[in-house]
Amino acid sequence: MLEFIFAWWWLGLVESLILAGVIALVALNAHRIVGDAPQSLTALKASMGLTVLALIGGYIVVLGVAAWALDAFTGLSGTGVAIMLSLLALGMVLVQWLFSPYIINMVYRTREPLPGEEWLVAEVEQLARRSGLKPPKVVVSEMSMPNAFAYGSPIAGSYVAVTRGLLRLLPRDEVRAVLAHEVGHLKHRDVTVILALSLIPVAAFLIGRALVWAGILGGGGGERRGNPMALVAVGAALLAAGMVFQLIVAHFNRLREYYADAHSALVTGSPRSLQRALARIHAAYEHNPYLVEEARSNEMASMLFIVAPLTSLAASTLVDVDYLVERLKEQEANPLVELFSTHPPVSKRLRFLDRLAMRIGGIESY
Repeated sequence: MLEFIFAWWWLGLVESLILAGVIALVALNAHRIVGDAPQSLTALKASMGLTVLALIGGYIVVLGVAAWALDAFTGLSGTGVAIMLSLLALGMVLVQWLFSPYIINMVYRTREPLPGEEWLVAEVEQLARRSGLKPPKVVVSEMSMPNAFAYGSPIAGSYVAVTRGLLRLLPRDEVRAVLAHEVGHLKHRDVTVILALSLIPVAAFLIGRALVWAGILGGGGGERRGNPMALVAVGAALLAAGMVFQLIVAHFNRLREYYADAHSALVTGSPRSLQRALARIHAAYEHNPYLVEEARSNEMASMLFIVAPLTSLAASTLVDVDYLVERLKEQEANPLVELFSTHPPVSKRLRFLDRLAMRIGGIESY
């Protein structure tokens, strides 16, 4: 029993040191890692493709290293153990994907549109048809914070949700732009794609933890049992890789937000409407601590929101929304905060929409 407690303490210490090291390394280089908003839709697509290749390639390396270490230092079938842990991670992500819509509906107190809100259904149906999609179910969340999100699964169906706060804050044309952004997430299958990629850091973390655990407990009982510290070292490296993979998944999530912004601009033909909506939502969070606290206590679907509600730029006074849009474009966000965020800074999204607006007449193939 004492050996188990001691091993668990060492595992926690190793993970804490690795996390601190990764954060320190990233913090020192955040300004170099984080770039500007994509210059074009073509550049955005290329960046998304390279990010996926980096994740898959990195995970193949992790599997190879784990299989080698387990085989060399424990006598176990390294490939078998790595596959088993990968399947465990797959099961965890699969359960989350299948059942999360039911939990989101409960946590965010969603309901069907009331009389006077039927226009939301009509707008989403029209946007879905223009996007080549089967119309999702439209629900309203009884939350004061202004936001919207899209989610779904094969057993629950697809949803687009808007909060009561969003309907109170935005005029109808800006709500339409936000709805188009969320329909874009459904068209691009972002929930499925991002959850699938999230499997990679989860699996890498599980494999790394298993190696560290095996090393702390003595390296296993195989005939080729080697130095337990070698297992700890390899496991620690894989834990660090898992944390880096998580940052890459967050980067990919930010790219998908740009992609959904592009969908909204192209389907509605009005990038300016989405810019105004983003600026109003951003300003609402800046000037109402209650909304920030409400968002902080309901973080489950925060990665699905149209705007990340827990970060802000320099304070702005909402005098004129177009004036605010122009001011926000000039702001530069903290690169370290951006690196750990699932959403791009509002300033970068506004600049990206500007670049897209200049191409609306002869837009690149979507």
